[in-house]
Amino acid sequence: MKRPLQENLELDELEGKSWVQCARCGHQLCAAGMDWKAACVTRLLPPSRMGPHREIMQGRMLLQERYCPKCGITLDAIVVEVDKGLGERKPSESSKPQPITLDVTTTAVVVLDLNKSSYDPNHPSYPLFEPARAFLERARSASVPIAFTVVVWEKNTPAGAVAEPLARRENEPLLYPNGYDKFVDGELQALLQQWGSRNLVFLGGSANFALLYTATTAVRTYGYSVVVPVDGIYARSTYEMEYSLYQFTVLPRVADRFRFTKLAWVEFA
Repeated sequence: MKRPLQENLELDELEGKSWVQCARCGHQLCAAGMDWKAACVTRLLPPSRMGPHREIMQGRMLLQERYCPKCGITLDAIVVEVDKGLGERKPSESSKPQPITLDVTTTAVVVLDLNKSSYDPNHPSYPLFEPARAFLERARSASVPIAFTVVVWEKNTPAGAVAEPLARRENEPLLYPNGYDKFVDGELQALLQQWGSRNLVFLGGSANFALLYTATTAVRTYGYSVVVPVDGIYARSTYEMEYSLYQFTVLPRVADRFRFTKLAWVEFA
């Protein structure tokens, strides 16, 4: 039985063994649990091959693409830093974190895709777990409702559970939306309406996928106010994080509905 892992990549069962393979040509890259990226053809490309706002990446970032060694289709593409020693860019004033106080009766916390497989020292979300755990305990103490999401293809698998450090409680919903936008099937919106939520605090990510799509729908379609703790979200590169936050600050007519803070700076009243 074949199961999608991501675009152009799938998991296949063959003679009692699980293999990671190219979804286009069926080329087996490695056994399940091994590093499939090591079996790919890898290229580093200049910023001119990327999307908009390339000037902020010049001399700092490269586009790293991995291809199937048999058919050549792209299996993975990420932005990597040229030199870690260059340091991170300072955030713009529009996304600068500020202390914030939230009304417990109209606030909900949505934790995006921090499932068991992300609790791994090699995963970019790993540093979030300790501060996120402390934040969620404060939210629970204040009776703020919390919902969790996990990618749909992890449903009914061991990896489909929320990572243990977050200590999800039985009364905290776990949703499996079929899309980066977690509002896609209506289940999250129905839940938030039931709670009477108007302010949403998002944790997890990644910033340029689940967070970007879900938070945008929250403000543009449903009129929520969104709070983004910048130390409670993750991305695989500085550029992907910067660009995601930038998008929130320039969305026409709704940019003022985004507020940026840090986990320890959120107060519930």
